Amino acid sequence: MNKLKKIGLTALGTSLVASSAIAADASLTGNTGYTWSSEEVGTSTTDGIGYEADFNMSVSGEMDNGWTATGSLLLTESATLSSSWTSLTMGSLGTVIVGNGYGGVGQAFDDVTPKAYEENHDGMKTSTAIDNVGANMGNGSLMYFGPTVDLGGFGVQVMAGYAPEASNTAVGDGGVSGQSNLWSSGQELGLKVSGMGITAGAYANELTKDSADSETDGDAMTSTWHVSYNAGPVSVGYQTGGSDTGVTGAAELATAAKAYTTATGNFEFEKISIAANVSDNMSISWGELTETYDSQGTSVSGGVGQADVEMKSTSIQFAYSMGSMKISGYMTDTDNPGWDSNAKSDEVTELAVGFSF
Repeated sequence: MNKLKKIGLTALGTSLVASSAIAADASLTGNTGYTWSSEEVGTSTTDGIGYEADFNMSVSGEMDNGWTATGSLLLTESATLSSSWTSLTMGSLGTVIVGNGYGGVGQAFDDVTPKAYEENHDGMKTSTAIDNVGANMGNGSLMYFGPTVDLGGFGVQVMAGYAPEASNTAVGDGGVSGQSNLWSSGQELGLKVSGMGITAGAYANELTKDSADSETDGDAMTSTWHVSYNAGPVSVGYQTGGSDTGVTGAAELATAAKAYTTATGNFEFEKISIAANVSDNMSISWGELTETYDSQGTSVSGGVGQADVEMKSTSIQFAYSMGSMKISGYMTDTDNPGWDSNAKSDEVTELAVGFSF
């Protein structure tokens, strides 16, 4: 008899739990395709044929109060996890997101001028300052995206993020973040404004120096602002910004390649681009990105202050869509790649055929 009671109570408990679950909707979307790329460095040319197979799985459910909880996973052709995140959309209160590989609030300000296909740095084969906007906040941070509110005919949205440990490492369920050997916490703030054909925004990020670290001489800071104007089929845009990496030490040689995350001095960037819809299916664009390494007057041991180095890339792009099929490509030419005044120019050409489902 006791066994029958136990079975009955267990079944009742299971029924109660099941009835309280959120009714969820699951979806599977993805992209597949083929690419051909050619890279010319000086007189040396290397070609490659690649492929794309990305799969995005998500599940979402709406609660009784109208809030929506969502979980998403993105897998790439190498069978590795590209990004995963969970979000809680609270109606007019905005959305809270925590994830891995999401890109933080900075992803909304990473090279956002008009383009037909890819960002300039996709074809530069080197890390860039504009690509590292808010990079240390991409994992292990709590992000908030406010609702878009109307102010005088313009839509305004505020975004913010906080990382208790700015190590850019993902934190799984119930885990703690991996320690950064440079930074303790990090915070970021962004603002987007749009209306009357204008899109503008500003972003700032600060990483707090770890008190036990000797590789940095202060907090690291990144900031950028952008504005674009859309006039019918033509869009023009401008973006500028810079960063103080906070890394201490002697200046980098002007004739040596530099790594953004470890180089001393500051970085500045400026981007201008124009894109046009030639037809309903065809678009083209031109963009020029200039990034300057500023040695800040520091010198190599026993030497004189090093000269600034300007890395410049120009990208011409196109995209043609036919339903779920898209043909696109770019030609990007970079001078002084890696902020190295002795480096040979690097030209990358890519053609891609993609399918979305």
